[in-house]
Amino acid sequence: MASFRGLLAYFAVAACVLSALETVSAASDSGFKNRTAVLLAGDSIMEQATEPSVDGFISLLAGRYSRSADMIVRALSGYNTRWYLKYAMPGIEEEITRGDYNPALITLWLGANDAVLVNGSNTEMHVPVANYKENLIKIVERFKEVAPDSKILIVTPNHVGDAARKKAAAERTDSKKGLLDRSNAVVKPYAQACVEAAKKTGVPVLDLYSHFNAMTVAARDKLLVDGVHFNAAGHLVVDEKLRATILKEFPEVNDLLDTYQFPIVSRWMKDDPYVPETTN
Repeated sequence: MASFRGLLAYFAVAACVLSALETVSAASDSGFKNRTAVLLAGDSIMEQATEPSVDGFISLLAGRYSRSADMIVRALSGYNTRWYLKYAMPGIEEEITRGDYNPALITLWLGANDAVLVNGSNTEMHVPVANYKENLIKIVERFKEVAPDSKILIVTPNHVGDAARKKAAAERTDSKKGLLDRSNAVVKPYAQACVEAAKKTGVPVLDLYSHFNAMTVAARDKLLVDGVHFNAAGHLVVDEKLRATILKEFPEVNDLLDTYQFPIVSRWMKDDPYVPETTN
């Protein structure tokens, strides 16, 4: 009898071990994937894109992909490529090296502040177009070095609403009253330099300057709140163009964005339903 009881105990322990192994197997086969990260590097145009109140395109991305990806925003108002390269990149590189996140995609959108008028109201921000191009190339190469598996997309500076900037200059009450800070025509060579930098570094480019300047002045200016930053309608256009570019240039990243980190609940309703008296 004692031997029989010992045998029962043995089988009971074996059953527990087998059950535990099956549980581990089920957990590892549950469909869990590593959390996808998208790094968005830029200036105030990107920074304001985090605002849900204006349907900012980053807030739209974060909402759309909340089940699959994190939007890592390193967008710094007022920064040009020179300052971003000198003062932001070291910290971002340290974050990536430390393993804080591993971006599947890096989107780089700088140039609005580089292109301010050299004799305008924000001269301190100005970066000559040749230096702007060189800085973009350096930033991309540094991203490639620290995140060799990441895809990279460069975005050109967008258009400027000249009428709005003239109005803003006229309404100033300081010594710079009447001085323009930027113009749509001056941004053009910067957008072209951005396209050239993308070609030089072998990464795709989203040419928003050309896209918006293909519209009438009235149509494109209606997409801005102040001649520089986008309103809700403008953010929707950027969102559509960005997602279309990701789908075309980086289909594997698009697949990651479309794949939930954890399975949808219908799977567990089917595979792990409540059963009276047996479910904990």
